[in-house]
Amino acid sequence: MGKSIMITSFKGGVGKSTISVNLAIGFAVSKYKVLIIDIDASSGSIDLFMGCESDTIYNFCDVIEGKVKIEDAVYVKKSTFNPNKKNNVSNNQNNLNNLNNSTVPNRSSESEEQLYYSVDVLKSPSSYDLTKFSDEEISDFIKKAKETYDFIIFDCPSGRFPFFDSLAKHTDYIFVITLHSAASIRSSEKMALFLSEKGNEGEKVRLIINCFNPKGISRGLNLGIVDIIERSKIKLIGLIEINNMLRDYQELGKTAYDVRTRKLRRFFDDIVGRVLESNIILSRKYDGIKTNNLYFKKEIKDTNRI
Repeated sequence: MGKSIMITSFKGGVGKSTISVNLAIGFAVSKYKVLIIDIDASSGSIDLFMGCESDTIYNFCDVIEGKVKIEDAVYVKKSTFNPNKKNNVSNNQNNLNNLNNSTVPNRSSESEEQLYYSVDVLKSPSSYDLTKFSDEEISDFIKKAKETYDFIIFDCPSGRFPFFDSLAKHTDYIFVITLHSAASIRSSEKMALFLSEKGNEGEKVRLIINCFNPKGISRGLNLGIVDIIERSKIKLIGLIEINNMLRDYQELGKTAYDVRTRKLRRFFDDIVGRVLESNIILSRKYDGIKTNNLYFKKEIKDTNRI
């Protein structure tokens, strides 16, 4: 039986979709069967990140209503380009086609050994009355999907939405995303309190700190890791260091797993490993900053010297 993960936050613009896509591919690279679902009817972007905005007809709501089966509704994002293999030629047109238009053609020359990753994508509706879905319908959908997939990732809109409570209740994990900023951390505190009031707490709820800024901690500008955990009351499952390259590659339709820079994917690899119950500790080196100095915010004695 598969596992389901809800990616959420009360605050917008914290990187939920970016994290959802990279985690989905992270699991797929590890040879798990993955489904990513965009349920943001107002501003969903998973289809853009996956390069399938013009290639899908059905959406999440169509499946729940029984208009179509999951396997007939999804777009299959495939890539045979593994940037970590020496025999890949970066300027090879076939590789670029596989990367940017990787869907679908069942080529006879493509084998399981050559396949780098494959992720099924279920897009969001452009507009829909999400209030019509019952708790039982959401539960049945998740159970059905888990019969086929090892991991189902729900990329949620910001804040609460009509079936937020049902999704939080029936998923196996809830990943709360926060930026490394005071306003975003306060939002994660409110999310933790709300989830706790609804009976969702403990091992199920985890925190991901996006745009983690180690230099900001060392300079006394940002809260330390332990500070954030204590404020949010949520156990940490991962840090994603602030990095403009990830944003720039995303604009080109590439993820952390589609480029040769291994530094980008290691943060997602750590989260994937922890979900798979690997004992991965925080052991990164941040430009000469000792890990012990990242736990608590540094006290600033003279603010004029920041």
